[in-house]
This record gives sequence, C-alpha cells and structure tokens, in this order.
Amino acid sequence: MGKDLHYSIRPFIEAALNSHNAVEKIQPIELDDFYAYKITRRGGMSSVIVVLSDDYYFGSSSLYNKPDILKDGGFFLIARPEASGLDRNVPQEKLGIGKLGKLLGALNREDYWNTFQSNNKKDRQK
Repeated sequence: MGKDLHYSIRPFIEAALNSHNAVEKIQPIELDDFYAYKITRRGGMSSVIVVLSDDYYFGSSSLYNKPDILKDGGFFLIARPEASGLDRNVPQEKLGIGKLGKLLGALNREDYWNTFQSNNKKDRQK
C-alpha cells in the first residue's frame, strides 16, 4: 500500500480521466499513504473518490487495508499495469475495484460499483 508508483503512471491516469466525456474535473486529494482524486462528473451524476493502489497483487489484504476515505464508497484503482489479483466490486460498500479500463467504463454509470467485467466476450455483449 502506498505511493510506490512509476512516475509515468499518474500522468497517464490523469490524462485518461481528463479526456473522458463523463468527467468534468479531477481534483487531487492529499493523503499520507495513497494517491487519490475526487472525480466530478457531468450530467448530474455524483462525484467519485478514486484511490490508487500500488500493490503488485491486489488481494483481500489490500481490500482490508483500504483507506478510510473509501468507507462511504468509491473506486479502488489497481494502478500498476502489471498488477493482478482481485478484480471484483463490493456492491454492499458501493466500492468499485479494478484497472483503468474498468474505471473509465464505470464513470458512465451512476452506480459505478455495479459494473460487470467478464473475460467472456458473450457476457460483455449482454
């Protein structure tokens, strides 16, 4: 857990967010142990708190040690492109979990924590 990310990762994520149709603005949030953003969305949708994880393997311990800022929901972004592990949402906590592509898709929905991601192409087309 922390801020151990390659220097190019955050600018890449910020550029993707800034060019997203549903994003009005992104604001960095100062946290001691994580990089985080408040994403203000267009179209009357609620804001989303996004926290970046630097874990190589995002597992149950990553989820257990999530920062307090996500206690009311948000998106835990697996920021390392080479990372693996848990890639499922926790709907009862209004918490989305995944990599950048999943976040970008989720930002189009008010209930971003209910996004579905499948490795099966047929399931994604439903």
